[in-house]
Amino acid sequence: MKKWLCLVLFLTTLTYSITALLPSRVRVSAAEDDLQLHARYAVLLDGDSGRVLYGKNEDTPAPMASTTKIMSCVIALEYGLKEMTCTTSAYAASMPDVQLNAKKGETFTLNDLLYSLMLKSHNDSAVIIAENTACYYIYQVQSGIYPDTYDVLSGTDLSFVSFPSGFDTSFLQNITTEQSKILVSVFTGLMNEKAVSLGCTQTHFITPNGLDAEDESGVHSTTAEDLAKIMQYCIMTSGEKEAFLEVTRTKEYQFQDTDRKRTFSCHNHNAFLDMMDGALSGKTGFTADAGYCYVGSLRRDDRTFIVALLACGWPDNKGYKWKDTRRLMEYGLEHYHYREVYRNTVPDKLLVVDAFDPEIPYQTSEKISLRVKNSEESKKILLREEEEIRMEIKTVKCKKAPVKKGEKAGTVSYYLADEKIAENVVVTERAVEKRIWEKCMKIVTAKFLTLESLVWYVKYV
Repeated sequence: MKKWLCLVLFLTTLTYSITALLPSRVRVSAAEDDLQLHARYAVLLDGDSGRVLYGKNEDTPAPMASTTKIMSCVIALEYGLKEMTCTTSAYAASMPDVQLNAKKGETFTLNDLLYSLMLKSHNDSAVIIAENTACYYIYQVQSGIYPDTYDVLSGTDLSFVSFPSGFDTSFLQNITTEQSKILVSVFTGLMNEKAVSLGCTQTHFITPNGLDAEDESGVHSTTAEDLAKIMQYCIMTSGEKEAFLEVTRTKEYQFQDTDRKRTFSCHNHNAFLDMMDGALSGKTGFTADAGYCYVGSLRRDDRTFIVALLACGWPDNKGYKWKDTRRLMEYGLEHYHYREVYRNTVPDKLLVVDAFDPEIPYQTSEKISLRVKNSEESKKILLREEEEIRMEIKTVKCKKAPVKKGEKAGTVSYYLADEKIAENVVVTERAVEKRIWEKCMKIVTAKFLTLESLVWYVKYV
């Protein structure tokens, strides 16, 4: 085969298997559910990796009730200011129970409203937060502080929103219901875009409080898996995770409106905080369509578990969600443990054609070593006894010079069953110059056209 044919790149796959324990996705039906869960939709998630450890209809959309409020809370923390003054609109004051019973024109700090939202699940507080955070977002965009990254303001009539003397939401007490709904849609737009960025493709937010709703895009809904992913973001990844945890772990909280006319007390409805050692955070929910719902998290030793439950009974079965949460958490604690999994490997060498080596100028190709970029000697993974990790190496068989040091030459992928759980890039260990005529002639000239060779040529030729 001619040398130039080596320019064609193709992938060769080397497959290796190593035995280890790693949690797999377990899909069960209600009839096959060995945990005998009450919830129609449930999931146990590894909080560190985001992998599903146990699932029951976990990818089926369903109404989510007030578990919605974990996303409302984190969006308010990320896009609002905890110390900003929030004004109550007539629309917010009209929300049904459960209520703070805020009055039109009444003002609160955003920070206080977050406790009202997460501890008592007040529906009016959710709308106050949504409208005022949306206003602050609009103010930031209009001031050029940051762009409308998600394009949530595009095509929206915001002529009623203006800040002639700096940020101030006192105008909200005079806006119409339709204008309130526009501001709420800006806020839920941020919620939906955040969900998309987290890979929650089957989640659709319409309201900030979780009340049952439907629009042209569908019903207000999520999946158990998506809801768990959102909680994972709130407690593990968000830049406001500490603030989120501080709010949601608080047992009792008392505050006043900014005029100091009324005092409010909030008791945390999340009974799970006192049920198991290591309980981190959580949020309950209930509507007629959704039934009882719950999302919660637990951290014990070095393991973090997240449980999400949808449609976990209807009245009078309020306690089902606590039984299911405990069962799933205990299942995770019993069956899943971290183990060191060997990951380091040495891929086959890469053939480089049209290569130039000044030490061997007559050589037209050479093989160079490859390495796994940022490889670890081992990796801690949450494992279960009967599970197996499969490693798959895919590398380019040959490349044409020039080749840079650290240039991508393939991948090393790690699979649990058919699910890819990790991937590393394979790169070149060193650079290789391209073989060109001028470089070769320079070597030949330097090596053979010496003073002695010229004397010999003149003398004998």
